[in-house]
Amino acid sequence: MRSPRLRRHPPSAQKPSKPEPSEVFPSGEVVEVLPDEQPYRAAHLAAVVKSYDPDLRSYAVEYGSLAASSSGTSGRPLPPGVVPASQVRPRPPPPSLAASPPAEHAAVDALRDGAWWLGVALLGGGRAHGRVAVCFPETREVVEFDAADVRPHLEWVAGEWRSPEDLTSKRTPYKKGTQVEVSKLEDNSVIAWFPGVVAKTIWKDNLLVDYTSSKSDGSSLCSEIVEMRHIRPCPPRTSAICFSVNDDVEGFQGDGWWPGMIIEVHPELKYTFKLANSGKDLQLDQKALRLRYDWVDGQWEKVSQNWLQTEFAKGSRVEVSSNDEGFRGAWFQGTVLKSVGHKYLVEYDALKAEDETTPLTETIGEEHIRPSPPDIPVSNGFKFLDEVDAFCNDGWWVGVISKVISDQKCMVYFKSYKEENEFGREQLRLHCDWVGGRWMRISPALEM
Repeated sequence: MRSPRLRRHPPSAQKPSKPEPSEVFPSGEVVEVLPDEQPYRAAHLAAVVKSYDPDLRSYAVEYGSLAASSSGTSGRPLPPGVVPASQVRPRPPPPSLAASPPAEHAAVDALRDGAWWLGVALLGGGRAHGRVAVCFPETREVVEFDAADVRPHLEWVAGEWRSPEDLTSKRTPYKKGTQVEVSKLEDNSVIAWFPGVVAKTIWKDNLLVDYTSSKSDGSSLCSEIVEMRHIRPCPPRTSAICFSVNDDVEGFQGDGWWPGMIIEVHPELKYTFKLANSGKDLQLDQKALRLRYDWVDGQWEKVSQNWLQTEFAKGSRVEVSSNDEGFRGAWFQGTVLKSVGHKYLVEYDALKAEDETTPLTETIGEEHIRPSPPDIPVSNGFKFLDEVDAFCNDGWWVGVISKVISDQKCMVYFKSYKEENEFGREQLRLHCDWVGGRWMRISPALEM
């Protein structure tokens, strides 16, 4: 009888070891520590090496008042601690005494509260008096420092000092000229979004943004250097024509979009809007409101809306669509005579029965019926590429303004039928869609 073959077990996988540092700093060496947690994240702290543990790849360090500013002040010394070797680097070489002031938007370190903090140099300020203005994009502060307390920022890479200009920054999703929105913060919470345009990409996920609103005196655009986490793309350009009470929206006020809620509906597309951060009530026109979207993990998420189930009572004015060949893209006006389960008996205004005199009546499924659209004012006339409904052949047909002939006449192109016809102003209305219990309209800019 053959003995059973012993099963051979593969050797157990070994846990990957931590990489050895490129060099080991001896006891007594003066170094800089780059903490990875608050409140010293993005700072460089001077320290003295006490010992090195090769098993844990870590240093025991002692902080002291090594980083005293030119004014003689320094931060409160931290207690001794143990830090990973990856967070320790040599002290960078001191800048030359003959070095010129940092260029505009150059990456610099500024000495503040005993630590060197990464920032961006700005022009202006007190440069003529030996001072340099530095912006800190993470906190969005601008502070002036003595020139002696500002040094060029250097990175310790593979055992040598490298300037940011020599390093390749990771690609940013926001190129120069991109329209964005920048958050306004209060107690680390977003309370508003302000439109802007990316003017320049700066090292380390920072962007120079020109705000699209001018200063109060009408002078040039305001600018700010902002960390990318405070920026988002412009939200989808769809907007609601009619809002309902308790809708989550954003209202345009003071050059920014502020989250809030609709608390009252008024005639002529006006609403009372309650600001989320202050609770203040404002009365805004429909054009100054938009549905609220949040930018989450690189995607837009619509904040839950107060969607309403649409029901039509007897006598309701409605419009009806059809999927029949030759009728797609059109809406025909009528009146509800009665409801039949999830369907409605509708009498048309213009369509006639076979005798060509009696108004046509049909039973319509709820997916093909909607309320009559609101009357959207067109104060400055229709414009090129406006999406409109044109009245012809007893219904409203969706098309696009292809040419403005005069204030009273336009050419309309019907994409579905590849036709172009002339219409008077009284035969046109701005197109909108009935979605989830509310009227929605897409911006012409999105269509373009």
